[in-house]
Amino acid sequence: MTPKKLTKVTVVFRRNPSEIEKVLVTEGFKLVDENPDFVVCYGGDGTVLFSERKFPQIPKLIIKTSRACRKYDYSIDDLGELLSKIKEGAHQIHTEMKLETNVKGKKLVGLNEIQLHPKLPIYAVRFSFSIDKKEHNDLIGDGVIVATPFGSTAYYKATGGKSFEKGIGISFNNLHYRKVESFMVPEDSVVKLKVSRGPAWLLADNNEKFVELNAGDIVAIMKSKSVANFIYFS
Repeated sequence: MTPKKLTKVTVVFRRNPSEIEKVLVTEGFKLVDENPDFVVCYGGDGTVLFSERKFPQIPKLIIKTSRACRKYDYSIDDLGELLSKIKEGAHQIHTEMKLETNVKGKKLVGLNEIQLHPKLPIYAVRFSFSIDKKEHNDLIGDGVIVATPFGSTAYYKATGGKSFEKGIGISFNNLHYRKVESFMVPEDSVVKLKVSRGPAWLLADNNEKFVELNAGDIVAIMKSKSVANFIYFS
């Protein structure tokens, strides 16, 4: 993707942004609250997820306050040099897929994952799922995680999945009585979930707006038309 000229910027942060904002102004960028050309995410992965919900598809420059784990994660020590390259147009855009589902009149979009999770921690959820005519019925446990490549190093990995670069990953959270290994499917697959016994939550990333599911509810999770764009330098 050929980068366009970026001049207006918003900072999304968990730490004090004054240092970031000072460098941005010094480098000649205009700080705005709406309609930015790009967003500086100053924090950890949660900040990145929040910023993508607030400013979907707008290019993000990630300045990590935690461990860098992707090619487009950078340190605040490098900010001045990175901004100089952005002014010169010497940056590139890396695109990551997202997942989406529409259920009960609500749309959920996940950059990391969409997951089914028990509403009450003292009760497991009973569910079935199917992907490309492959079915797993009558599963009982703490749910299932449907992850993107971006999210494959997050909760998906913590539940037994392995990081991957293309496709959709499926992993299970504490299944009872049965063991189903995590696996991957092509990115154009549709993952269908049916709740047999609830209540359960349908969650997307760290979004606090989630959907309650009950027995009989069916959900279809698929690749979103929306993508996330990240600034990086070769």
